[in-house]
Amino acid sequence: EETFRTRREADHRLHAIEADKLRGGWLDPRRAARPFGEICEEWLASNPAKRDSTVARDRSTLDVHILPTLGRTPVGSVTPRAIQMLVKGWTTAPVTTRRNFGMLRAVLNYAVECDVIARSPARGVKLPTVEQKKHRIIDADELAALAEALGPEHAPMAYLGALLGFRWGEVAALRVGRVDFWPG
Repeated sequence: EETFRTRREADHRLHAIEADKLRGGWLDPRRAARPFGEICEEWLASNPAKRDSTVARDRSTLDVHILPTLGRTPVGSVTPRAIQMLVKGWTTAPVTTRRNFGMLRAVLNYAVECDVIARSPARGVKLPTVEQKKHRIIDADELAALAEALGPEHAPMAYLGALLGFRWGEVAALRVGRVDFWPG
């Protein structure tokens, strides 16, 4: 409930709420009073297509990095500054920090989509930079030496990975009966 010093301030607020309602932008403030942790639980359950391993990883990230700080906070009270301080306090590698923040942002976007809050407070948060790893590309002689070192049983795996761009899991899962040698 809001209180105002003057009737004019109250009327001004009422007109602003009515204008928001007409634009479809008004949200019931009681919804924003829900704990952030409750929104997280809804978000976790909202995607039935997620694999169990993904749900377990998300649960762990929430439990370790996000909920201890924000779990009981009303979702409408979460501010960009609070999120920035949370991110700054994480002592994880930059890649992990960015992944954790991505999950936090996803939960807040879910709250926006469900009309719990009007805007995500995750906007404008500064994240640590991730240094790009320099990948060394081997030449033909080095590939031949690698294949020879792997031996005749595993040499084709090196060639499949290097020449066709297959990842290790794709090469390991490949079976002769599943290869179409005569496309067309």
